[in-house]
Amino acid sequence: MNTRWIILAVAGAVVIAAWATLGYAYFNRPSLPVWAGIVTVAALSLEGFLWVAAGVFGWGFLAKRRAALGRFKDRLFGKRDAATPPTTQP
Repeated sequence: MNTRWIILAVAGAVVIAAWATLGYAYFNRPSLPVWAGIVTVAALSLEGFLWVAAGVFGWGFLAKRRAALGRFKDRLFGKRDAATPPTTQP
């Protein structure tokens, strides 16, 4: 399991915990400042989860896109030989 999926799973667990706390607090009617804090944490955790998910899914997409662009560049300009680096002036 890749690290990025573990990070996404942890973020998902935080979202579930925050929203479960929100559901519990809804029926127990805490004071207004406590309620506002719980709602804020739940909303921010969900937004953070969506950003993390976008990053996780974006990494795979960007890696595939970069490889495709690299192949296209190689087809247009030819492959560079990695064994012979360009000469430099001493």
